[in-house]
Amino acid sequence: MDTKVEFKDKLKVLISDVRRFLAYLYDHFFKFPLYVLTHPIDGYYEMKHESRGLLRVAIFYFVIHSLLGILEFAYTGFIFNNINPNTFRMFRSILVASIPFLIFAVANWSITSLMDGKGKFKEIFMVVGYAFFPSVIIRIAGLFLSNYFTLEEAFFYQGSITFGFVLTFSMIFMGIRSIHEYSVIRAVSTIVLTFVSMSVIIFLGLLSVSLLQQMLVFLETVIKEFTLRL
Repeated sequence: MDTKVEFKDKLKVLISDVRRFLAYLYDHFFKFPLYVLTHPIDGYYEMKHESRGLLRVAIFYFVIHSLLGILEFAYTGFIFNNINPNTFRMFRSILVASIPFLIFAVANWSITSLMDGKGKFKEIFMVVGYAFFPSVIIRIAGLFLSNYFTLEEAFFYQGSITFGFVLTFSMIFMGIRSIHEYSVIRAVSTIVLTFVSMSVIIFLGLLSVSLLQQMLVFLETVIKEFTLRL
């Protein structure tokens, strides 16, 4: 009898823990990102000043965005799957999806630091991460529906994917404006300068990679010459 009572108590505790966990997931991974999507000014204000946003949620949507290219390659309906399997590379897909937004966060942080921006790098990254919420949800839905849509319904499929990215970019703009406490004109000028800074960062990155490759080739040549003379 005591064993049954103890089992029921443990079961109640387990059910209660599961409910709290599901409530936690719903509140932080869906409810608040949806609130930010529908009320971006208020949502980003509460994220910055009331600590409602979580870094782990931003990382979650950023990672899902980075991996969706692989899932779309594997599971998109054949009518809409235009990816060439001979040229597709998983690692390159992840880099192409993630690196530009990481560079954007770094570039925006560097520019806004010089323009009296109030946002920190963590907050800029959280803006980007939360902004992926609509595009991730729509792309996941599109991934499923692409196996049932016909060619005549391609407009709805492609239009919804495009609309998801439009929402993402608009959320990034609204978030940058909110966390830095900029006016619309100042936010636009900051975004433009951010893209200029991104170009500089990419150029310096490519230059560094090229110099590193030349140094490695030089060292390899020196080592070969040294071994041949021994």
